[in-house]
Amino acid sequence: MKFLNQSLAQEIVNRTMQIINRNINVMNEEGLIIGSGDQKRIHSIHEGAVKVIETRSGFEINESAAEHLHGVKAGINLPINFHDEVVGVIGITGEPEEIRNYGELVKMAAEMILQQAVLMEEMQWDERLKEELTNQLLHGAENLNSLYFERVKRLGINLDIPRVAVILTVESHSNGYKWIHNKMEKDDLYVIHPDYIVILKKAVMSETEWDYSKTLHQMQKWADELEKYQRLPCKIAIGSYHPSFEGVSESYREADYTLKVGQKLDPHKTIYCFEDYKLPVFLARANELGIGEGVGPYFQQLKHHDKKGELLDTLAAYVEENGDVNKVADRLFIHRNTLRYRLDRIAKLTGKDPRKVKDLLELYLSILQHQIK
Repeated sequence: MKFLNQSLAQEIVNRTMQIINRNINVMNEEGLIIGSGDQKRIHSIHEGAVKVIETRSGFEINESAAEHLHGVKAGINLPINFHDEVVGVIGITGEPEEIRNYGELVKMAAEMILQQAVLMEEMQWDERLKEELTNQLLHGAENLNSLYFERVKRLGINLDIPRVAVILTVESHSNGYKWIHNKMEKDDLYVIHPDYIVILKKAVMSETEWDYSKTLHQMQKWADELEKYQRLPCKIAIGSYHPSFEGVSESYREADYTLKVGQKLDPHKTIYCFEDYKLPVFLARANELGIGEGVGPYFQQLKHHDKKGELLDTLAAYVEENGDVNKVADRLFIHRNTLRYRLDRIAKLTGKDPRKVKDLLELYLSILQHQIK
């Protein structure tokens, strides 16, 4: 495995040259200079480094010896070790007698920088793999194989922890997602998409039931802090809880549909919960399957004969006030006789009387379907 690249080698050079006021060279496992305080020496072979790699030990070169070697100046060259393997060489330019005391210090600094870089790369790789495993989980447990569960175990992901899907959109993706990532708990999982982030949030349970209010409270706190401290408005959709990890994909689908219909029905809101949008989500899924047209053309029938929108407004108020004619009349600032006339008109145009529960449901579904398209 190749640990040293040119970028990392130059970082080692820059940082170690701050320790001592001497030129530093870093050579790869073939003795090629890939990092140096003297940029003219980059990509040239350093014969001293080749000897270090062959012997696995340090090599000092004075001025007279340097004249007989290619690409070499007086100095000390020491192996860079990683996992008991020589992965490169670090060289300090200068007379050995003058710089010998710096040698082990510079070597140790180089190895520490290398270890830190490799660790960070491994952590980033694990984070990317964790995200990919989470993405697979979102798309259904039926396609997960034994290799998937082996990787999950290696990364320490506990699939038995109860989780609900939360989708969050924010205007400034990079700043917003970084802030959100820092707020997540240890057992939360996430996937970043171009337009939103999906979080599999650890669900707070009360015995076997999900404590929905606590998740909602936490999401409201996130939204408030994003707006107040980061100046980043957001939209959040929360799916419902399904027992076992197999239910995570359904929770994700619920959150996805909830966000879509919620933004259309209530664009002023910040948080949309599936529990509040079950009916429009059902219609959205029916439309996607091509069976939504069975709801009926009542919205179109009313709109065609309702140029001012009075009948549609009346029907919407009638639904929201649960059929209470007094409240509907007060809300619309009309007489009860006017309300009765409008309800009769709706019944005549559509063949559905809003004063009958079944007919009212069909009328409402037709309006709702239009709103979410």
